[in-house]
Amino acid sequence: MFEAHHHARMLADATRLTAFHDAMAEVIADDDRVLDAGTGTGILAAMASQLTAGTVVAVEYLEDTASFAKQALRASNLDRVEVVQGNAVQVDIGTPPDVVVSETIGSLGPEENIVGLTHALRQRHPGIRAFIPSRLRVLAEPVVSPEADALRASVIGAYTREQPGGMSFATVLPQAEHALGSQIITARLTDATSAGPARPLVEYDLGTTPEADFSRTLSFGDSPANAVHLYFEAPLSPSVTLSSHRTAAFTHWGHSYVVRPPRASAVTIGYRNADRRFTCRWDGAPASD
Repeated sequence: MFEAHHHARMLADATRLTAFHDAMAEVIADDDRVLDAGTGTGILAAMASQLTAGTVVAVEYLEDTASFAKQALRASNLDRVEVVQGNAVQVDIGTPPDVVVSETIGSLGPEENIVGLTHALRQRHPGIRAFIPSRLRVLAEPVVSPEADALRASVIGAYTREQPGGMSFATVLPQAEHALGSQIITARLTDATSAGPARPLVEYDLGTTPEADFSRTLSFGDSPANAVHLYFEAPLSPSVTLSSHRTAAFTHWGHSYVVRPPRASAVTIGYRNADRRFTCRWDGAPASD
């Protein structure tokens, strides 16, 4: 089903649209054939069609979304954009593309399979000159965040107040603390301050890196950080980089973070493409029955 609310948020994200437009203007040549993989509403394909005399092919996996894009592009007299419904790696798009544009970027980067998608497209079309974005980095920054303190106080407060029926969660509070620290929260971290340098978790060379899976352990020792801000950087072109860092222009991706449990000094952050999810586990996590 066409997710009108989700796509409306992306259409309202001027930072996202401006970054992709400026990057495409820098990368796409006059006669380039462009593939927009995962086109959604077709907005990036529409912008690409204004930058090249070549054909623009917009591929969308979801049938209802592809139909929406096709109707909108036709009504806008953007007849040079060809909408194809199906898997971008498998469908017949005719002449191979010169440039691939793909905004299949998840909240932290790889969750929408941009790594596997671009690698598979390179394997099928080895003559691709450029990918937009060209790389994808995921980083972690220790921060001191009033938002994280307020969230922790709210959650732990629910477990420490008197409960109906004589129920008490006092003995399992450590489990609750670590469970909270394993959950990636999306909010605004504009009031957070840095508690140390950002550290890279993984970097993907899109089109070349075959798999998105990774695992890395970070140690914070006696850092005052009460949270770890997780964010991506996506170089779209030599001069344009899109970022979900807390100090960058706010986008529909929001700001992601994990709460640091009391006395925890190290966290292992990983990603499994099979699950399409990130995992966070702090040291000293209590065993659960």
